[in-house]
Amino acid sequence: MKLSGIFLALIAFGAQANNTRLVIQFKQTDPHRQSVLQSKDLQSRLDEVAKVVGTPLPSLRRFGNHGSVVSIPSGHNVDQIVQRLQSDPSVQSVALDRRIRIRAQSSIVGLLNALDPSHQARSWNLQDKSTQPASANVFPLFTNHHGTSPTVVAVLDTGVRFDHPMLLGHLLPGYDFVSDAFNGNDGQSTGASDRDADPTDPGDGVSATDLAADPGCGSVSSSSWHGTFTAGMIAGNPIASEGVFPMDWNAVVEPVRVLGKCGGYTTDLADAIRWAAGLSVNGVPANPYPAKIINLSLGASGACVNAIEGQAVADARAAGVLVVAAAGNNGGSVDTPANCPGALAVAATDQQGLKSSYSNFGSPVALTAPGGDSAYPMWGAGNTGIAGPLTNTYSAKIGTSFAAPQVSAALAMAHALNPSLSSDQLVAQLLATTRPFLSTSGYPACSTSSTGTFCNCTTATCGSGMLDVDQFIRRVSAAPLVNLYSNSGTVIPPGQSSQFSAQGSISSQGVVASSASFSISNVQKSDFTAPDPTLSVSGLDVNVMAPQGVQAFNLTATLGDGSSVTAPITVATAGSTSPTLLAGLLSPLVNNTDAISLVGATTGTNPAVGENSTTGGSNGSTGGGGGGSSPALPGLVILAVLLALYRCRST
Repeated sequence: MKLSGIFLALIAFGAQANNTRLVIQFKQTDPHRQSVLQSKDLQSRLDEVAKVVGTPLPSLRRFGNHGSVVSIPSGHNVDQIVQRLQSDPSVQSVALDRRIRIRAQSSIVGLLNALDPSHQARSWNLQDKSTQPASANVFPLFTNHHGTSPTVVAVLDTGVRFDHPMLLGHLLPGYDFVSDAFNGNDGQSTGASDRDADPTDPGDGVSATDLAADPGCGSVSSSSWHGTFTAGMIAGNPIASEGVFPMDWNAVVEPVRVLGKCGGYTTDLADAIRWAAGLSVNGVPANPYPAKIINLSLGASGACVNAIEGQAVADARAAGVLVVAAAGNNGGSVDTPANCPGALAVAATDQQGLKSSYSNFGSPVALTAPGGDSAYPMWGAGNTGIAGPLTNTYSAKIGTSFAAPQVSAALAMAHALNPSLSSDQLVAQLLATTRPFLSTSGYPACSTSSTGTFCNCTTATCGSGMLDVDQFIRRVSAAPLVNLYSNSGTVIPPGQSSQFSAQGSISSQGVVASSASFSISNVQKSDFTAPDPTLSVSGLDVNVMAPQGVQAFNLTATLGDGSSVTAPITVATAGSTSPTLLAGLLSPLVNNTDAISLVGATTGTNPAVGENSTTGGSNGSTGGGGGGSSPALPGLVILAVLLALYRCRST
């Protein structure tokens, strides 16, 4: 019986998917002059070395100025080919183009929903250290600060769901660097490459058919929506009803897609790191909004390859951009790119402060942040889709993938408060303000024999200490802490109003502010005849009315000493905000350029000085803007029992 055409195509595709990918970089003809090897010359060199190794080296795409990603068909002796290539005098380096994958694990137990109907304990990782000693200690800061003028954080991940309510008004357009059509899974392949300007996450679920085509996928799995989850931990709108809060309410995320179905490749990652840092990449438009921080909640096992991801991290650091990377979830040595020189590797701890059993550890780790465990997971933005997207929702995950973005968010807030600090100075202050590791009785100190187990962190195995956002931000703040936030987020429906607050702001003299003025600027309109937004001020609060026809604007709060904070506000119904609108608002804030006018831009209203008001509180009060308490006592008792049973099985 003849095989069907579809089955034959599947076999052919599977053979291609199982090919080994190598990165071959050639020497410059003139080592004293930087140059770009032209495509025809690059192909000529590939043809020459193919004769030397005795097998065709089809180029998948070029890499850097003098290299190419090539495919080695299955059945060939890859080690022998690499040795022959390395001995060729025209070759600078040869390296495997390894797969990279997300560094997350789905929570198995998910107890908090049942035991804490209020959802308050979902934010355990942000709570005051007096309530949760292993938290990142963010809520005390929320009393006085929710983030200042927006910092651009690039999230290199699976892409994002632009319509998720938590991310509305906080996403830039970004870019999709996934070059392989199978991995890309978005139907946007041009034939030569799957790269494009749309980093939307189409889903990365793996079916049985996918696994048959590419066994490297590992196993059948549902879509992770990992990039959406990670982005929402850094910046976004507070979703108090779900107990889910971003760390920096005013930061913006630049989504850069490097992972798809079955992961991605280190060469795509390297190009994406350079692009996110504002550096040039062959065949890709320049990045109009270079990031200050790059978050990498992904990795591959093994050492850092200097010729690929290592050089990209070094280039980003040389450009003054911080690279934060998840340590990995194998319970052993730190993954790449977290182990690359210049990367800030973050390990994960659980709700007791123990090193999470899955978390990698060792000398490359700089610090720890909460990553959770099955009893106390991380909560964030997600989607119900198994394959493609369905309904936006909130879900639980665990992993070093979610420890890293907490560090990225803290750095974003610190940079916005004190942009004069260099990246090295920011890192030094970050590490100097970490809290000492906790010590839980009954568990050993982490050591080389602690692979895959819970253990008490030490500075030799888990870095300088536990992330403490409140201490870090107060240490680096050269300016006052000026609040500007809304408990409903930064998106206002057309024709409606929303209340923003500067409660809790502290002046340059260290005095809690009793009044503030508010103003608008850079108003973007779809109808130039539409009136400007109106402000109604009462003390430290302002009610902002957004008329029909207004699309976006910047809202600024200013204290009596002149210190201020600006938040980009978008005007749209849920699910319809445009990243292009946000880009227009950010131009004068992050690039010192003129505002991008979409239809009609007008000057905002005159500042309105407020009246006296009391200061805000924390832990969910009006002024603090988000918090939560621990579960009720019965829930804690049940949770403690289940947690103890879980740990007995895990140690």
